[in-house]
Amino acid sequence: MSAPIHPAVDRRARWLLRILVLWGVAVLARLFYLQIVKHGYYAELAESQQTRLVEIPAHRGTIYDRNGHILAITVPVETVVVNPQQVPSLEVAASIFSQILAVPEAELLTNLKLKFEEKRKYFKIVDQISQDQAKRLKSLHLGWIQFESSSIRVYPNDQLAAHILGGVDFEKRGNGGVEQGLEDELAGRPGYANMVTDVRHRGLESVVEVEPLPGHDVVLTIDYRVQYELEKLLAEAVAVNNCWSGRAIVMDPHTGEILAMASYPSYNPNLKVVDVEARQNLALQSPIEPGSVFKVFTIASAIQEGKVKPTTSFHCGNGKLNLFGRVIHDHDPYGYLAVEDILAKSSNIGAIRVAQELTEKKFFDYIKLFGFGSRTGLPMPGESSGRVLRLSKWSKSSIGSVAMGHEIMATTVQLGQGASVIANGGQLVPARLVRQIRSSSNEGFQMKQAGYELPTAPRRTVLSPETVVQMRKMMEHVVLTGTGKSAKIRGYSVGGKTGSAQIYDFKAKAYTHKYHASFMGFTPVNDPRIVTVITLNGSSKYGGVVAAPVFSDVTAAALRILNIPKDLPDDSRSDPIKGEALNDAPFALLSEEKPVEEVENSTDQVTKSTLVAPNYMGLTLRAVLEAASEKGFRIDPSGSGLVRSQLPAPGEPVSYGQKIKLRFGR
Repeated sequence: MSAPIHPAVDRRARWLLRILVLWGVAVLARLFYLQIVKHGYYAELAESQQTRLVEIPAHRGTIYDRNGHILAITVPVETVVVNPQQVPSLEVAASIFSQILAVPEAELLTNLKLKFEEKRKYFKIVDQISQDQAKRLKSLHLGWIQFESSSIRVYPNDQLAAHILGGVDFEKRGNGGVEQGLEDELAGRPGYANMVTDVRHRGLESVVEVEPLPGHDVVLTIDYRVQYELEKLLAEAVAVNNCWSGRAIVMDPHTGEILAMASYPSYNPNLKVVDVEARQNLALQSPIEPGSVFKVFTIASAIQEGKVKPTTSFHCGNGKLNLFGRVIHDHDPYGYLAVEDILAKSSNIGAIRVAQELTEKKFFDYIKLFGFGSRTGLPMPGESSGRVLRLSKWSKSSIGSVAMGHEIMATTVQLGQGASVIANGGQLVPARLVRQIRSSSNEGFQMKQAGYELPTAPRRTVLSPETVVQMRKMMEHVVLTGTGKSAKIRGYSVGGKTGSAQIYDFKAKAYTHKYHASFMGFTPVNDPRIVTVITLNGSSKYGGVVAAPVFSDVTAAALRILNIPKDLPDDSRSDPIKGEALNDAPFALLSEEKPVEEVENSTDQVTKSTLVAPNYMGLTLRAVLEAASEKGFRIDPSGSGLVRSQLPAPGEPVSYGQKIKLRFGR
């Protein structure tokens, strides 16, 4: 028989049992609260600690030229990293990396030992290695060698078309050129994945929640072969002529497609550090006073309005004109000149006389019709609209300045677009740089099947066909006998205009003896296929001397590349005449020390000059045109072959403006 339990012990046991029961109930209640009531909350908390949302970058679209040549592409790269604490032998590691990655072995070993002593667990060996190097390292099957995958933007042609393409920043977003202008199309849309991680946040597995959407590929209008020739020849011309910079464009006048556009100096978008000034797209972002090339638009406007004809004569004041108290000088003392010769000889006073036939309002309207003062809308940042002063800002003499290409500013693209009006038959065709945007998921370069053509911008008629024909002949006359002789191209007829706009020094508040030397032209004359504009900035020579030869070389290369048939026989008469050009000087009197057009008022009287008729007997029409233009004579030809009769006869008096009638025969 067991001894009875002491009452005190029994009480303690009962209290202990009650406590245990209460504790168990509390635990069960807590478990119920955590696992049932708060299950959703803690499950979400656990998931947030064990998983993380990872962005999956979208593949950036590729940029091609019109022929499918790659200009910009995104390529995958690997970065090699190690944990110095896990490397079995630092010496062996340094040797392996030195042989495969071509890094200095001694320097790498020193860095590895330093990181090991500092107890570091992460060390980057080489950033962005090639796929071949990554393959060789992975073939070693060494667990302590780790790889981090990423991608970089590559421009396979280095600086080719750099100002057109632009580049990407460290966030892989466009920061210039087409890369920035078409960021939304090229960038695509990133995807997202849920990644399960361990306690050290190392990835174990992942589930893609949103698939990345790759960016679209962009097909540009440029031809990389023409672009290469343009950049090379422009750089050479800037260097040879000791200019500050250069800008140029080659266009298809019928479609507005830009075949090439260049600025010098240039840069390599593959490099991380780039000169800010070299990044500026001068042809699009930096307008200049165009100078005498603008006389083309002045004369075309007057012809279109029926105010003048190519044969209409104006007296050019023997080289001096008093315009509302401002005396304007020509580079040569011309008397009577026909409009066609005003253009060929680039007479400043003649251009003013033509502009005066128009009202200021009409002249202003035509300037706007030719596209000046408005952006072309190319998909690149920073495009300038140029500058066309409102009529309310014009002074009494502004019509004279604008007629010569001063008091107005234009970009190279605007000049090319304006010249295309004459080249394409009279319509303003907006400039185009993007030919097509297509899905990057399509394999290969099959433009018609893989993408869609961009809508064509509306055109507007500026000139009639009759005006266009007259302007083409007059611009050919500039090249055959006038200031643009150096623009000739073997086997092709060429029409164009030279320009030499004095550069204004804003500090000195005066024009300098440096010029924006330009040539603007097209070829072939009867069916223009190419428009080219060349400008060399900071030239000490005129456009006919320095820019016209560049036009000839660039356009000849483009004609060859595009396989455009010749329209003239290959004879010496169509050869470029390098370095020979009549003066196409700007409005200032170049012999004066003060190179500005405002000089003392003049009361010089305008008189006719009398000359003696030259002997054209036995010459061809081309030879007559060249000889007559050089001396400022006008001719009235009939027939074909060689000159058989002439009136007035050789040696007889003839006045400025009087035509010499020539009959040609076999």
